[in-house]
Order: sequence, then structure tokens, then C-alpha cells
Amino acid sequence: MPDAACPIVRRFLARACERGDSPALIGPDGEVLATRADLAVQIEAAHASYAAVVAPGSTVLLSLPNGPEFVRSFAALRLLGARVALVDAAAPPDEIERSAAAAGAGWVVATPERLAGNEVVASHRGTAVAARPGAEPIALPERTAVLKLTSGSTGLPHVVAVSLRQLVADSVQIMRTMGFGPGDVTIAAIPLTHSYGIGNCLIPQLLAAIPLVFPTCALPAALAHTLATARVSHFPAVPAMIRTLATLGDLPDLPHLRVCLAAGAPLAPRDAAAFFRATGHKVHVFYGCSECGGITYDRSSESAHQEGTVGTAMDRVRVEIVDEDGRPLPAGTQGRVLVLSRAVALAELPPAEEGGVLGPGRFLSGDLGVLDGQGRVTLTGRVGETLNIAGKKVHPEEVRRVLEEIPGVRSAVVAGLPDRHRGQLVAAVVEAEPNASLSVHAVLAGCRARLAPHKVPRRVVIVDNLPVSERGKVRKEVVMRLLAGSGQAHTAR
Repeated sequence: MPDAACPIVRRFLARACERGDSPALIGPDGEVLATRADLAVQIEAAHASYAAVVAPGSTVLLSLPNGPEFVRSFAALRLLGARVALVDAAAPPDEIERSAAAAGAGWVVATPERLAGNEVVASHRGTAVAARPGAEPIALPERTAVLKLTSGSTGLPHVVAVSLRQLVADSVQIMRTMGFGPGDVTIAAIPLTHSYGIGNCLIPQLLAAIPLVFPTCALPAALAHTLATARVSHFPAVPAMIRTLATLGDLPDLPHLRVCLAAGAPLAPRDAAAFFRATGHKVHVFYGCSECGGITYDRSSESAHQEGTVGTAMDRVRVEIVDEDGRPLPAGTQGRVLVLSRAVALAELPPAEEGGVLGPGRFLSGDLGVLDGQGRVTLTGRVGETLNIAGKKVHPEEVRRVLEEIPGVRSAVVAGLPDRHRGQLVAAVVEAEPNASLSVHAVLAGCRARLAPHKVPRRVVIVDNLPVSERGKVRKEVVMRLLAGSGQAHTAR
């Protein structure tokens, strides 16, 4: 066994010695891809391969799809004491390069085909290591273990530096709150490169030896098959998965499923209710972010939640609603969401110009919300999202909720378009229900019945599917291109 630099990897390797025949990685049909002993050997082999070319303590960008190779590579790099910057496996080469530069990474680990044209210095079990000669390191906090890459308001990569202690605190808080741990089986259907996947899947696998199941893809039939055959008990999902599974005609029974949650984007109450009717299982809304991990969780047993409600604070987390001066506001008053937690990140680089503000154990988020008398948080929007329509304020969330109550509308996203006369115009991209004969006229009529005239969208684009990332988040740059275009857009005057 190598001299492990990372305590949680060392912990996993020790567990592998004790119960080496226990499953660690499971395939889509429930087959064991690797026992703990198998995975331990594979991690050590990958460590030896990387150690030959990567300097200990370096910053390495890791961009691999979910699967055994990802787990092996992450653990092996952490054994080297590397600071691992995580980037979506679907990121194009240009984005990988921008992210590597933002993180100051001297090496990139990805699949060989995605590193074509780069200086590949080593390969191991379907992964390749490319050097970045002349890479300029960035100043990182001393205890940095993982770098989460996010997009700021400008679209340029921001680096959230997180220590191992903070990663562990987040996963422990998640496991305690949701009630899963050793003996459970987690399906890795969400990207392990995202904060959601790190806290719910990756760190619990190494910390508590919770087996990870890898479905063939995120299509509903494939997910349903793997959930059933692999006896999954813990299912972190994005809302799109919940919605499509609920409409699957031959959805199998899921008797082993205990904890089903959704995060990454708003979960429509009707989708949660439909999933409950189809499976008998509650979908728990989970709210978190890269800067502080998990924040709130809907612990209730009700089949659906109220629009915008995201539950109560996680175990060992405190949530307050504060004014612009940081003073706590009374229940029922809108303000900014303040999170106090041991999982709050070390730093964001460069510091955000707007939105969240990091401090020791403290994150003042860019989210607006309301706290009720029972400690439930309802999100109402984002700082800086308010639109100025000829001097009148319009919040996109209000318009979105009205749009999604119109018959034939599955989901919507609302944004502002510049206008020389009014300052901004309300605009919306609307996803139609399958086989719905949705028209712009119907959308506008529904809005006019519920909204003041200045809040009614002046530009509407109807699409079959909203543009969303693998994480389930709306791709705002694509939304703006749709709204700015002319081919598919319908303008209401």
C-alpha cells in the first residue's frame, strides 16, 4: 500500500483489507464491477502510474465520465496529495483549457480522444495524462484538496477551493440528514464532477465504503432498470429524471429505494406528485451549492411540496434570512439566504463580483428567500435578477411560476432582453408538454389573466425541450441565443 496522503482514501484502503469481498462498484445490471479489494488494487496501480509523471502536491484537472475510471483516478490523484480540479466530462477542449488555466493546473487527466493534440505523457486503463508546459499556478489556500469549477455571471470559470475537512463535513451532514450510510447502495446518475455528485456519491463512497452503481445512461428506461436490478436505496436525481421516470409506462417496482432526492434545478410539485403516484416514493427536495455543499432538505413525507419550498436546514447547518447589512429578518420577510456550516469552502477565485460572499464557516448566498415559523425555506429568486421594465420591477421567478401553470407548458425560463425604450423587456423560453398544441396566443392569454401588463412576456420562444446541462441546470447562454434569434422566436406586441 502506498503512503497515502489523503486520509479518506487511506480509510477506504484500510476497509478494503478488512472486508475486501464487499462490492464497491456495480454495473447497470447489478453485476459487481469491482470489490473493495479490487478497487484498492486498481487505485494503487493508478497511483503508481500518475506518480511517475505528476509531481506530488500539484494541481491536476480531472475530466472523466462517471465510471470506475473516474473513481480510481480521483483516489489515486488524492494519494499523490494533488489538488484535483473537477470539470464536466462533456466539456469541449476549449472549456477544458479555460478551466485548467483558471485552476492553474499543470496536468489534465481525461480520455485519450479528448486530449488529442496535447502533450500526453502517460496513460492508464483508458485514461491519459497531458502536461501543460508553462502553466501558471494560482495562489490557493493551504489546505485546498478539491477545486470545483463554476461559471460566474460573465460565463468565465470560477474556482471554489474546498478542503478535505469541508468535503467530509458536507457528506457527513448529508448522510445524517437523509439517513443513509454503510449498507446502502447509491446510484451515480448525476455527474461526479459536480458538487451535488461529490457530496452525495463520491466522498460517501470513499469515506463510508458505500457502493456506487453506474447506469448505462440517464434515459428513463435505463435508469429504471438499474434502480431495480441493482437494488438501489439512495437515488440523487435531477428534476428531469424524476419527470421522465414518472411517465414511463412499464416502470418496475422499486422496493429497495429509501431515499430519493432532487436538486440542481427547481422540481415542479406536479412532477414530484406524479413520481409518488407512479412509485409510492417521496421525492425530497435538496438545496445546496458549490460554495457550501448541502443547505436544506425536505424531510416531510408529503407526496409533493409547495412551489419554491426547499425544506429545513441540514443537520449541523444553520440558515438565516438576512437584510443587506447581514441582520436577521423575522419569519415571513424576504431577504438573502445566509448559511452557517462547517462545509463552507475556503475561497472562490476570483472572488464573485455579485451574488455569494464567502467567510470562515459562513456563506452569504446570492439567493433570496423567506423563512417560515417552522424553519422551512422558500426560495424567491436571485440577487440582481430583478428586471427593470420602464422603471417597474419584475422578478423572473414570479413570471416563471405563472407560465408553468398554463395548460400545455411543462417548464419555462424567464430573462430580460435589452430595450432602448423600456430598459428591458420580459422574455421567456417555454417547453411544451409532449403532443400539446401550445401556441404563443395561449401562453400570453394565460399570463395576462394572472400578471400585470408590464410583467407579461413580450417575446416567447416555444421549444420541445429547454436547454439544460448534464447537471440539470438551464444553460442561460443558449436561452439568450434563442431569445435573440428570429427563426424560432415568436414576438408578442
